[in-house]
Amino acid sequence: MKSSLRLIRIAGIDIGVHYSWIFIFLLLSWGLARAFFPGTFPGWDTATYWVAGVSAALLLFVSVLLHELAHSLVAKARGIGVQSITLFLLGGVSNLEDEPERPIVEFAVAIVGPLTSLAVAGICWGLLGLVADQQGPLAAILAYLALVNFILAAFNLLPGFPLDGGRVLRSILWRKTGNLVKATNIAANVGRFMGWGLIAFGLIRIFAGLLDGIWFAFIGWFLSTAAEASRRELTAREQLSGVKVKDIMATNPTTISPDTSVADLVSSVFRRQLGRAVPVCEDDRVVGVVSVTDVKELPRERWEQTPVSEIMTREPLHMVSPEDDLNTALRLITKGDVNQVLVMDEKRCAGLINRADILNYLQLTQELGLR
Repeated sequence: MKSSLRLIRIAGIDIGVHYSWIFIFLLLSWGLARAFFPGTFPGWDTATYWVAGVSAALLLFVSVLLHELAHSLVAKARGIGVQSITLFLLGGVSNLEDEPERPIVEFAVAIVGPLTSLAVAGICWGLLGLVADQQGPLAAILAYLALVNFILAAFNLLPGFPLDGGRVLRSILWRKTGNLVKATNIAANVGRFMGWGLIAFGLIRIFAGLLDGIWFAFIGWFLSTAAEASRRELTAREQLSGVKVKDIMATNPTTISPDTSVADLVSSVFRRQLGRAVPVCEDDRVVGVVSVTDVKELPRERWEQTPVSEIMTREPLHMVSPEDDLNTALRLITKGDVNQVLVMDEKRCAGLINRADILNYLQLTQELGLR
């Protein structure tokens, strides 16, 4: 997830927060300090309410992080790479490098998150019984955390993809049918129907004058769109499976030398060939890639005097071979957050393949009904 702020690294996993989380943290702290705790635990002073509100909001952040860490650590234990964990407006997401290859792995990775939230709820409830002052701030925070972790677990266990419960449902259907695409379509449709139901429920509450209906409608919209996006992503992966990079890459690629001026690059390559990136080679060896994005960062008055070597992206470069399938290329593009990867035939540069090439292939395949 882009536009995130990295915080720490745990077990080799980058932990970050999306900027939307800052908004929800401030809103939640305010709601707890000004409404929830005063209404449930009257008699404190204003400063105590604010300390309890901010503390509870931060501990909720920790609870969501534990939920996502559980997903990520089980995924790593099953051989699935984990890039990062990002907390955002509606919770968190573990950015896995690939999908589970077997139903049992999908089930294990999915179910451990809600189980962790239930465990946190149980621990908070148990600690609450040990607190002497049941009307004090510590008891209030523990009661709140027990409640919200139980709700977090219950909501995530709903059988709508891509919620954890939806992934559990998909793993069961996948095991029974042996068909991942069919299982995903069913689970995603359940997720979409649930999303529409939440939207309808939210609208009813809005018309009744209850502002919390906005949240129900927003969560429903998010769930419905996420389910459809997940279904389309898997469909695309299935269409790319078995298609080799060499099947869609352009042959006889254009390359330039490191001492080519940026002005010559623009006039001779980008404007004539309408490409957005080109390999930079020296003595038949790839030393970098230069793109339109690199050029845009250089003031135009310096184009004539600046060689490409000063603005190009150098090693390590993202590479695939002509025999790799398109899913490998797409995974590298997504993981590296780049627009293209080099295609290397042993040590020779065979060309570039970019997002547009893959998207054009998918669009053509779908329009012609080829797969």
